[in-house]
Amino acid sequence: MKKEQFRVPTLGDLDPVYKDFETRRSLLLEKQTANTREQRRVEELLRTRAVAQYSDDVADLLGEAASGGETEHGLAEKLKTLRAEGRDIEIALSVIGRRIEEQSVKANKLVVDACRKEFGRRVAAVVHALQSVAAARADYDELRYQFEDLDIRWSTLGPMTLGFLGEANDGHIQRVTKEAKDLGYV
Repeated sequence: MKKEQFRVPTLGDLDPVYKDFETRRSLLLEKQTANTREQRRVEELLRTRAVAQYSDDVADLLGEAASGGETEHGLAEKLKTLRAEGRDIEIALSVIGRRIEEQSVKANKLVVDACRKEFGRRVAAVVHALQSVAAARADYDELRYQFEDLDIRWSTLGPMTLGFLGEANDGHIQRVTKEAKDLGYV
């Protein structure tokens, strides 16, 4: 049986308010994209449109076919409306951004609380492994001291420097172990 890998939940997984804010932001971003796309379309229509010699109403009075589609005035009004909506969307995005930031403090606490046990288990595993390293180092040092006490030239064995572990009785392993004990993980 394969053990399922622990997964840290997202802020939205544990906090429905935060998730709602994220959903609202996503919807607003989609709306903003659609609004921008439509603004560009209308601007392009206005830019490429031939200048009318007279209005569609005059063309109708003359019995000529109207140009079809939206009038220049209608397009200009539509662009004005789209721009106002775009500004409103920007403001809404700013507000939702602030709300997400405020809610993230609460959501973060929920995630940390949900992960506390697994985090402690992993810290304890590291400390236990380091304690095994410390015991192996002590055995190594004990053998090395015997060679030195008996004035044996043991350099042909390829002596190892274990300085990266810090001092034998007050090194990195001891500091990590103390910190984990102080935090209550071991």
